Amino acid sequence: MGLFDRFKKDKKEKKKKPQKEDVEISDVEKQLKDLAMNSKDRHERAVAADHITDENVALDLAKNVKDRAIRLIAINKVEDEDLLWDAAENSKFYDVRSFAYERLGENNKSIAEIVINQKKSDSVTEIFEKIEDENTLKDIAINAKDKKYRNDALKKINDEEVLTDLIFNATDKNIRKNAVLKQSLKNEDTLQKIVLTDQDINVKLAAVGKITDDEKLVEIVKSESNAKIRNVIFEKISNPELLREIALNSDKSDVKLDIIKITDDEKFLEEIVLNDSDKIVRSEAIKKIDNEEILIKVVHTDSDRFVRQTAVGKITDPNQLIDIAINDEDSFVRQKAISNPDLFSEDDIVKIAINTPDCDVAFEIMKHIKNESSYVKILHEAKLIEVRKNTLDNIDDLKTLIEIILNNKDLEFSLKALDKIDDEEILIKIYEQNIHEDISIKAVSKIRDQKVLTDILHKDTSWRIREACVKKIISKKVLRDVSVNDESEYVRNVAKNRI
Repeated sequence: MGLFDRFKKDKKEKKKKPQKEDVEISDVEKQLKDLAMNSKDRHERAVAADHITDENVALDLAKNVKDRAIRLIAINKVEDEDLLWDAAENSKFYDVRSFAYERLGENNKSIAEIVINQKKSDSVTEIFEKIEDENTLKDIAINAKDKKYRNDALKKINDEEVLTDLIFNATDKNIRKNAVLKQSLKNEDTLQKIVLTDQDINVKLAAVGKITDDEKLVEIVKSESNAKIRNVIFEKISNPELLREIALNSDKSDVKLDIIKITDDEKFLEEIVLNDSDKIVRSEAIKKIDNEEILIKVVHTDSDRFVRQTAVGKITDPNQLIDIAINDEDSFVRQKAISNPDLFSEDDIVKIAINTPDCDVAFEIMKHIKNESSYVKILHEAKLIEVRKNTLDNIDDLKTLIEIILNNKDLEFSLKALDKIDDEEILIKIYEQNIHEDISIKAVSKIRDQKVLTDILHKDTSWRIREACVKKIISKKVLRDVSVNDESEYVRNVAKNRI
């Protein structure tokens, strides 16, 4: 049979007969088989193979012997159709399989074995270019060792059924992808199955790109784990109601998050925010909601502090922000309220500082106060003493400072206020009020008038106040007098050390 005679149409495939029962092999055949397989002399092996007459022995050699010449001699002796089918389907060697298929009239399969198992060459290419049978081309596209033959075989296939079989059996992902992209592959059930079963993202994307049926896309996305593929599907689904149903019914948070990114359906987003069990999903949906009523509801009802913080960040009503900053039970939510840029009025800031039960909230928001009068108001009205004290660094009004000292509700606070006063007349008057010994000492320690200090030294009964005077007096004469006459030994010693 000539080389191109092989391209004749295959005979109708024969059904294999039941295998024959084991037959007894003669000793002569066994000896010939042993020589054909094991002799070190190649000529002797060939002669032994040529003398074999038992087709079963010849088949065994054809299926298993590594020496190409010996196995081809052996297969040429096989005439029985069942044994030829055995060789075609079970031999380890493609040349035997090809020869057996040729003998059986399976010319396309015979040719496929050559193209599949040889590297690119002019002789193989010449054979390949004559092939028209698409099932043969499919086998080449799936199994050929040479990538070029795989790709060229695919180019010649257009039958949808053949392409489908190829896609589900090829290991080469590029072959699968390019098969999907063939114009003749249109069956959307097949395309859906490809997306659901293939492991390569590019193959899946190629199939998704050809599906137009929204219902099929919905079924795919329910189980699809790859975000890129899901996003392509979501972009393809034309019915927004289907997207809504996917998100509301899916048990995958990633699916919901993907849909949230591409939708502007306020009602859907509100439903997610109020009802979804995943806090991250709720947070992402909140970012796309502007309905103040919904945002406020979330702040008051959501169980997760971070979701509530996200909602607080979107609220624009200052009164709501004030209420949250003062009354919310969670410190993180309160902090988020005061950092909202829509809370900028100084009056609102003062209101929070006065009424908050959280020192940290008050201290943080007071950083934004610019007017001293606001600090004074907080000083007088804040519920927390720590907040009132925190105002002092920003108050320089003498009247207010004097009021703090005269009221002396907190000695440390009064002394801190006194530190800010340097007016001699006011210091003397504060001393004269005899509010508290520590306040009097602090006032005296800030007086510079030597006459006033000397008068206080001679009149005051408190040795601690007299000591404060001694430390400020310059006159040596006065100091010598004190060092001799003061009733307190300690004061006398301080005076001596000053002389």
